[in-house]
Amino acid sequence: MFSATVADGGTLMKPYLIQQVTSSGLAVVAQTEPQQLSQPISTTVAGYEKQTMSAVMQQPEGTGYAFNQNNEDGIIIAGKTGTAQDGLSSQPDAVFTAFAPADNPRIAVGVVIEGPGYGAAAAAPIAVSVIRAYLATLGIT
Repeated sequence: MFSATVADGGTLMKPYLIQQVTSSGLAVVAQTEPQQLSQPISTTVAGYEKQTMSAVMQQPEGTGYAFNQNNEDGIIIAGKTGTAQDGLSSQPDAVFTAFAPADNPRIAVGVVIEGPGYGAAAAAPIAVSVIRAYLATLGIT
């Protein structure tokens, strides 16, 4: 399992490939302990980013509002829609980045789709579905 997380305050945690090693009897032999890799942004900036990305999904004028407007199951998803153009295609690429739950992130997802149009319409529904499916495996939804 690959894991790289950003804790509250923007602390980037060191990624790892193996979370734990178990014996044939399922006893834990070794377990990875989270380690801080760096602090790319200040706690203040991280709080601002969380607030603005939450607003994208929670406020009626937010570009991702349609995909989390009812906060189903009380889960607040923080996200940012985007559109990228390469100059070669008539249709822009759709981009959406999100994490959830906003106050205690357990998952971050990025979706890029070549050529379907705008991020909110094409990429956001996929990311929200992935987030909800993952959180359901944790019993959060």
